[in-house]
Amino acid sequence: MTGPLDGDALDDIRRELTLLAERLDRLPDDAFEERLQIRMRQDELRDVVRRHAVAGDLMSADQLERRIDDLRNRIQAHYGNRIAHSSGPQTGLGGGLDPKYLFQMNRAMDEAGDIEGLKEELRKLEDRLRTMRSSE
Repeated sequence: MTGPLDGDALDDIRRELTLLAERLDRLPDDAFEERLQIRMRQDELRDVVRRHAVAGDLMSADQLERRIDDLRNRIQAHYGNRIAHSSGPQTGLGGGLDPKYLFQMNRAMDEAGDIEGLKEELRKLEDRLRTMRSSE
């Protein structure tokens, strides 16, 4: 599903999620395969809603501001947790971490924390908030 979610599409997703939750509740405890299939479908539907909510289409200005603040804090915390050039044992003989490995470790941390995804989401939400405010 691409483009913005309209009210009807969102209602359809909510209805399906409700039906899936009801089916899940009625399943016997040992219906592992069916449970897995239902949970996978729930995840797919939630992902559709999340992608659209991330773009700010389903958020009020207050919600956007809170999400923007949260993202800024997460990004700041991420960079605060990076490994510094001066990390590692200091022997007085030029010790510390090899810059090549330091760069690789920080890059791996960026990828694991999806820092680029967070920054992209932040840009989209800031754009959406600016658009909302300019149309008021």
